[in-house]
Amino acid sequence: MDSTEQIPAMSPTTEFDMSPFTAAPLMIDMQVQFEGKTSAEVFEIMGDPARITDWYLLAKDVHMPAGDSEVLSGFEVEFMMFGRVKEEILHWDLPSRYVYRAHGEQFPIKDYVGLIEIQTDGNNRGIMIWRQFFGEIDGLHNQRVLPVILPPLNRASLERLAPLIGGTEVIVNDYMSPRSPAK
Repeated sequence: MDSTEQIPAMSPTTEFDMSPFTAAPLMIDMQVQFEGKTSAEVFEIMGDPARITDWYLLAKDVHMPAGDSEVLSGFEVEFMMFGRVKEEILHWDLPSRYVYRAHGEQFPIKDYVGLIEIQTDGNNRGIMIWRQFFGEIDGLHNQRVLPVILPPLNRASLERLAPLIGGTEVIVNDYMSPRSPAK
C-alpha cells in the first residue's frame, strides 16, 4: 500500500447486546484502529491477562487462580490506586469479543462491566473496541476525580497498546463529563 492511500475507517459500532450483562450506561467508548494483524492476533493480546501490565498504566501485577491457567475462570489485577480488582469473564467468544465484570474492595466503581470487541474487514485491519459501562461510583471524592482522570488515563494506556496490535489511531469518547465526546 502506498503511503498516500487512505485506509477507509470502519464503523465503530457494535451490534452486541449488553443487556444480559448490565443495565449500567456506557461511560467510555474507546477504539484502536489497527492494521497488519488478524482478529485472532489482536485477541491474543487483549484476551491474555498477563499482557495487561504491558499496556495499562495503573496495572502493577496480574494474579491467576492457583492451579488454574484458564482465563475463563477470572483473575485479579493489582492496580495502583484501586488495589486488587477481580475480573470475572461473563462472555467469551474467541476471537471476536469478551465481556467482563470488575470489582474489588478498593475499586470505587461498583457496577463496572467492560466489553472488548475486535471487528475486522478481512484484510488484516480493523478496530479493537473497548467499552466501559458503569453508573455507580463510591464516594464523593471518586465521583469528582474519576471523570477527570479515567478518560485520559485510558487514552494513554491505549496509546501504549497501539504498537502491540498494529494500532494506527486511538479514539476515546468520554460520556462521564460535560466536555465529551472527545477525540
